[in-house]
Amino acid sequence: MDITPLYANADLFRERFSRREGEPRSVGLSLGREELAARLALCLSDAPQEILPGIWTTGEIVLRPEPEGRSAYHLVREGAAFVPDPYRDDMALVLEMNERLVLLCGCCHAGLLNTLAHVQRTFEGPVVVIAGGLHLTSADADYLRHVGDVLAETESVQRVYPNHCTGEAAFVRLLLTLGPSIVRPCPAGTRLECL
Repeated sequence: MDITPLYANADLFRERFSRREGEPRSVGLSLGREELAARLALCLSDAPQEILPGIWTTGEIVLRPEPEGRSAYHLVREGAAFVPDPYRDDMALVLEMNERLVLLCGCCHAGLLNTLAHVQRTFEGPVVVIAGGLHLTSADADYLRHVGDVLAETESVQRVYPNHCTGEAAFVRLLLTLGPSIVRPCPAGTRLECL
């Protein structure tokens, strides 16, 4: 029997907490590294990993000059203190299709523009589709305008399919900036047109 692989950054196993009120509560993995290793083939790396031919993880998104999709509620422990989660384990998937790239984001905690720039530096070919959670739900109007402008200047981007943690204001801003031929709603179950 083949063991199912799990592709991730080793920081996946860092204990994580959420604090909205009172004391932080654990929200990390319920299974430890040893328990997961007994059930799955752990493929842990900071670098991009090829899952199947043409399907890659981004690896760790180290350079983050643009704002990140952080949450003030997400914490990690450093010594005795709780500090904001750096989301070192945040990554996305890249699909290589006909010498073009499709970027599939989970929650984009590293920041959409940081993730996009990382993919452009790391992989060959233009990014033509961006899909998934873009974690812009708490971004202010100025930053949403900036994101829309950067995507508009990225001439290769032909479709944006934002969903879940993107937020309604971000969806509307992207729609107004890029237009309905590029920005399309993407609720669960949507079939994507990847050009």
